[in-house]
Amino acid sequence: MSQPPAKISDLELVKLFDDLASPDPSVRDGDSLGRLCELVDSGALSQAQVGSLGAQLMGRLKHPRVEARSFAALILSRLILSGATEPDWFPQFASWYAAEEEVTGYSSKRGWLHAVAHGADALGAFGWTWPESPRTALNLAANRMLSPSRTVWRDQEDDRLGFAIAVTLSNPHLTQYDATAWMEPLMQVFAQGEPGPVPASVSNSIRTLRVVCLLTSVTMEYEGHNIRIQHSAAVERGLREVLHSASPWMWSLGSRT
Repeated sequence: MSQPPAKISDLELVKLFDDLASPDPSVRDGDSLGRLCELVDSGALSQAQVGSLGAQLMGRLKHPRVEARSFAALILSRLILSGATEPDWFPQFASWYAAEEEVTGYSSKRGWLHAVAHGADALGAFGWTWPESPRTALNLAANRMLSPSRTVWRDQEDDRLGFAIAVTLSNPHLTQYDATAWMEPLMQVFAQGEPGPVPASVSNSIRTLRVVCLLTSVTMEYEGHNIRIQHSAAVERGLREVLHSASPWMWSLGSRT
């Protein structure tokens, strides 16, 4: 028989949570992150501890250091997937994610910061678990891509966010209209393009949408489930139309028959 998950004291949990905000990457991205994920995933936390951790994560999204905000989002994704959620979590998360200005992936001095990627994990968890159409999560993904920035993502943020969008599009409660309507702001921005260098936000958006387009016709593995994008043919057509407005070469690719 398997052993029940080992419990943890409130004091130990506080210590792990404090370490999650450490400026030292060996502390933050080492024992603290791994142990917290293990505790959440195994169901070792009491209901009171889960509630307390969730409330503290919401507060941590307002922390002055990006690594603290970013790693809070990473643990938030595990809480959501464990079945724990509160109505006010998504609005607070969305306020942070759309507005986060520090989008450095890896820093040689501070280690992994990765706010876009970690936030994408939480976005996907929200979008997959919602018992109704996850259109709000898709809107947030579009806002994150289009957020003004001078930084072109380089540490697979586009892959992580693209996968999160694909996971959200796999929610069985998604309507066909909502599966494509979130692309409209992207189409509008792309259509306004002018000669000259491509803005970082547009470059980030194009590469993220290409990831989603790639995933429209495959079965994905997510949290032990085999999932597929809902209304995939309509989603692929919509993505190709949006991408064509910014990158005409996309039109030369074969499409579904």
